[in-house]
Amino acid sequence: MHVLEAKYGASDSGSELYVMEQFYDYRMVEYHSVVDQAHDIQVRVKELENFGCVLPEKFVAGCIIAKLSPTWTDFATSLKHKRQEFGITDLIGSLDVEEKARAKDVRGKKVVEANSSAHVV
Repeated sequence: MHVLEAKYGASDSGSELYVMEQFYDYRMVEYHSVVDQAHDIQVRVKELENFGCVLPEKFVAGCIIAKLSPTWTDFATSLKHKRQEFGITDLIGSLDVEEKARAKDVRGKKVVEANSSAHVV
């Protein structure tokens, strides 16, 4: 019995370390939805909770902000300068609004570029 406990206990701790490493190393990328990536981080946080490693919500929100891709640096800085604490739900809501605004700006620029190039003689 002790051999099995030792074996499975070791594999559980190995899995826990693997999930910790995934959480720590996670970096957001440009070509995926920021909101979806924030949810990916939340999945890793839940996996850590399953191992008894509970991270404070304030810490997880800070990690999500820190893991934003370089094109989100200005937005991340503006979040850091706010004097309020962010819950994860509020943060993801803000990311969603910003992501939709950026997508709208990109579509608007493409329409303007298409219209302006059509008038070039």
